[in-house]
Amino acid sequence: MKKEIGYLDPWMDEESEFERICLLCTEPRVPSGITKAGRFFCQTCQREWILEKRKIPRIGRNVLNSDEKTAFLLENLSLFNSALGLDDLMFRFSELISDRLKKDKIAIFITNLELGEIKLAHYYSKQKHLQRVFKRISLDYDLSYGILVEAMAKREPCYYKFSDQSHPFYSFYSKLTGTKSQLVLPILYANIAVGMITIDYEDPNTLDYIEDEEILKIVVGQFAVSLRNSLLFSKSKNQSKHFRSLHTAALTLSQLYLNNHNEMIRMILLTLSGIVDSTISCLIEIPPNVSKAKVFKVNRDLENYELKTQTETIEINELNSIIHAKEIITIDPNKIPIFQTLGISGKESIIIPVNLENQTICIFILAKDETRFPHEEIEALNAFVSLARITMENSNLYQNLSNKERLEKEIEIAKEIQSNLLPRNTPEAEGFSFGGLMVPARGIGGDYYDFILSPNRNELFVCIGDVSGKGVAAGLVMATVRTILHSLVRVKDSPWEILNDINNYLYSSYRDAITPRFMSMILIRWNLISDEVEVSGAGHGNFYHYQVQTNSLSSIETGGVILGISPDISRFKNESKLYFKAGDTILLYTDGVTEALNASEKQFGELSLENSFFRNINLEPKKILENIYLDLKEFVKEQEQHDDITMVAVRKI
Repeated sequence: MKKEIGYLDPWMDEESEFERICLLCTEPRVPSGITKAGRFFCQTCQREWILEKRKIPRIGRNVLNSDEKTAFLLENLSLFNSALGLDDLMFRFSELISDRLKKDKIAIFITNLELGEIKLAHYYSKQKHLQRVFKRISLDYDLSYGILVEAMAKREPCYYKFSDQSHPFYSFYSKLTGTKSQLVLPILYANIAVGMITIDYEDPNTLDYIEDEEILKIVVGQFAVSLRNSLLFSKSKNQSKHFRSLHTAALTLSQLYLNNHNEMIRMILLTLSGIVDSTISCLIEIPPNVSKAKVFKVNRDLENYELKTQTETIEINELNSIIHAKEIITIDPNKIPIFQTLGISGKESIIIPVNLENQTICIFILAKDETRFPHEEIEALNAFVSLARITMENSNLYQNLSNKERLEKEIEIAKEIQSNLLPRNTPEAEGFSFGGLMVPARGIGGDYYDFILSPNRNELFVCIGDVSGKGVAAGLVMATVRTILHSLVRVKDSPWEILNDINNYLYSSYRDAITPRFMSMILIRWNLISDEVEVSGAGHGNFYHYQVQTNSLSSIETGGVILGISPDISRFKNESKLYFKAGDTILLYTDGVTEALNASEKQFGELSLENSFFRNINLEPKKILENIYLDLKEFVKEQEQHDDITMVAVRKI
């Protein structure tokens, strides 16, 4: 047998007592022949591999024997059967692979054929800065990108050198990571590529990829199933979030903005851009028998979380290319001249036409800088625009009400929407107890308080604020600030940065108004893990901190400046930190509490508030606030309430 295989001749004399083993399957078999680059074909595992002579069979650096393969697969199955979110799934899978392959740099790409893009969804490396840099990288599903897209299209693994690729992406990637070559394995679900996993090598001629590929093949199929399920769950979760947002937004629009057309349009555009994370949202409004159309625009800076609104006019004859649209269409904004005039650019735009009963033509336009609009976002946009259309129709009808009817309707609507915007339930944060109370003056208030628990349940934001003025106008500002605040707390950690962004909105939106709108606020960020509390103030005054250990009450002055007065409040920056222990309680309040007057024109005052708070400190926070209010009512008797009365209490249990 040996004489028939030429490459064994040099070892004939010394090899009679040895066996040759396949480093992949570890079985002692004589190969059938030599192939290129000194590798052999193993008759046992039917694969091309390296053969090595040993007295004792030895496994390669990473190659697994049959028992280890089974153990490795079971280890992965335990991961894939877990109820993990998309980010956790990718992190744990890449961590497991990194540990098994002893590789530092692993990337997971996810394919979205609907959008025609491949997104670098996760990059695992001990160099944490690389993970941040790669967070937003995406490729067009276009063969011009080279081997990565080719591997996805062919649905086959491949190993390649970066020096062989001409697309600029590979040069950028190589300089950033030091990668010289890469192994690519498509992640296939039902023979459709849902993504790919890549291993980076700093050696352009490594042979490690051969063993790495064999190990990855063991589990990539199971990972494909888990990844597909996680993507579907994430998609359904986003759809659910969209339609919950639609419900809330529809309620807000239908009940709050009927008597303020321009603010109604701004809120519609702000909500639209929030649903799809678009950089610009625009409404072109064309009433019947006019020569010029009105254009409302909201620009969102997604990097700095800033908003800019503007209103302008445009000649109707310049809109001929889009004015006759009858249904939703997506389009390249760079191919439409009028879009350049309107300042609309990006990778893709969507046009949504709406015709009102009074013959007004409305054209909504949204644009994205780097991505396209997926189907579920288009569905959500279409649903919201339908709701917005009802709001605009109701607004037109509302303008025809008599002054008396309008006033009665205004009060009714404002009271209802305000009650819906304030927290209905306290957050479910283990180890804490909450209380909130608001009694508006004249039925409609400008005060605001809120509890916002972070999605990971590790942070709690507590705020209280007071808008200048009363009635629907103040309620309008309160509702808008609430919307902005709920968005900002998810992306910014610093209370001061959030207050600064709210100031920018109030100043830019109301500086030219007949009646400018200002707002004081205290914003607290409570780390529920470390119990560290960060506080920033915006001209709202102080709050109280009861410390159970010393049985003492401290007045904490926050400082700052009222929001909306100045375009730049950086010189008023204030940040302080507090630490809480079990039993400690804080009390926040608006000036409607301390400035409540009795028949003798005497104020309730801070001393009475402190005494009432201290006297009721052993009660639950909600009961504390109720008893303070009873003390206040006892003080003012039948005297008319001239300002909103709002209080918030939080206790660490």
